[in-house]
Amino acid sequence: MAYKVIIHEDARKELQKLAPEVAGRITKKIRRHLIKAPADLGVPLRGEFAGLYRYRVGDWRVIYSIAFEQETIIILRVEHRRTVYRNK
Repeated sequence: MAYKVIIHEDARKELQKLAPEVAGRITKKIRRHLIKAPADLGVPLRGEFAGLYRYRVGDWRVIYSIAFEQETIIILRVEHRRTVYRNK
């Protein structure tokens, strides 16, 4: 079973700012791996980010939520590991 992927506008803008090869690598990982088992491949976050998951692609982090009933992954942020958990 493959989950549907929705990329939030903020995450889409973050992807567009990245070098094309980096953005392509992240998108490829999401479309080939994450959609198959998002709860198993991602790490649940805690604290103020409770209820969200993170998926690691090299030094980049994909922050997402899962709508299990709709079988949908909502990509919220895509940023470097150094800055992803900071407020904008």
